[in-house]
Amino acid sequence: MGKSSLINKLLGGSVIKTGDIGSYSGRGKHITTSRQMYFLENGGIVVDNPGMREVGMTDVSRGINISFDEISVLAQKCKYTNCTHTREPGCEVIKAVKSGKLDEEKYSNFISLKKETKYYEMNSIEKKEKDRQFGKFIKGIKKELKNSGHKNQ
Repeated sequence: MGKSSLINKLLGGSVIKTGDIGSYSGRGKHITTSRQMYFLENGGIVVDNPGMREVGMTDVSRGINISFDEISVLAQKCKYTNCTHTREPGCEVIKAVKSGKLDEEKYSNFISLKKETKYYEMNSIEKKEKDRQFGKFIKGIKKELKNSGHKNQ
């Protein structure tokens, strides 16, 4: 991830030990072994954590609804209580986007955050199943392409 390297840049020197990019993987190597707080000259504070490969969101459904309160109000008027606001008939959110009452970019951001939240709320078994289904889908597409005479890129 290069967190320590980035923090070194912010600190203006080689304060934190870093490693080289692996020639085989093309990724950084885990060097940081403990959490450390650094104070920047401009008053900012950064924390270096060991071994993080990804950052995600957890327990944010309520926060999304608060941040997108306009959409939450519209959603209460949807025909279905479990409306995903993506394709259901009678969806007030989609209706507001189509009429221009709701900004399309705001709607798009809302949908993206909802999808990401749903993924992070899945347990490991559900994630594995989703990944398996996606792999199966890709395999099917490759087979169709091969049968239609297209070569894999």
